Amino acid sequence: MSLIDWSDPEEMLGLLVEYVADEAVASHHDAERAQFLSQLSRELGDVADSDSKSVDQTELRLRQIYASQPREFASDPVMAHVDACIEELHRIGTVNRRRGPSR
Repeated sequence: MSLIDWSDPEEMLGLLVEYVADEAVASHHDAERAQFLSQLSRELGDVADSDSKSVDQTELRLRQIYASQPREFASDPVMAHVDACIEELHRIGTVNRRRGPSR
């Protein structure tokens, strides 16, 4: 079993995508939720697969995805995980900006 590096934005986003996809499959008994999660999983997957690996750009894109979700799913537990990922990306971006450019 490998350890999760929570400071690695790509790994964190990949885990979020995997979690949302797993929840979509587990929600087969609730067609509306399964459809919502499948769409969310595709959107998150697109971000994870994009060429842009900037933490700030990833955070912005996740914020846009979060804001565009249907109101009826605003309190879905998956959305709390998306929000937590956004917060962690923001923290990582802030730390990176404080450190300045890499040498």
